[in-house]
Amino acid sequence: MDNKNFPELKKLIFESELSFSEKEDLAWLFAEATEEEVRAAIDLFEEDTAWIRKISDNYHSKKIALLADDAEMWKNILQDEEKMLKKK
Repeated sequence: MDNKNFPELKKLIFESELSFSEKEDLAWLFAEATEEEVRAAIDLFEEDTAWIRKISDNYHSKKIALLADDAEMWKNILQDEEKMLKKK
């Protein structure tokens, strides 16, 4: 990973209210993201830090659905995600 914006994103994540393990998970999620994706996340998190929790919770839910191999749960997560993004 050679993303000059990643340290800025990681700082925002680690200054958040998330637990340490949630912070590590979320930082790991973005570790291989493109510079454009990281910049978009920084902009989103700076606009409203509540998005850090929302993205973390969404990621956690997706991990559970994948581990459970639960297609219905995955579908519901995506529907909730779409609603959340439309509200933004």
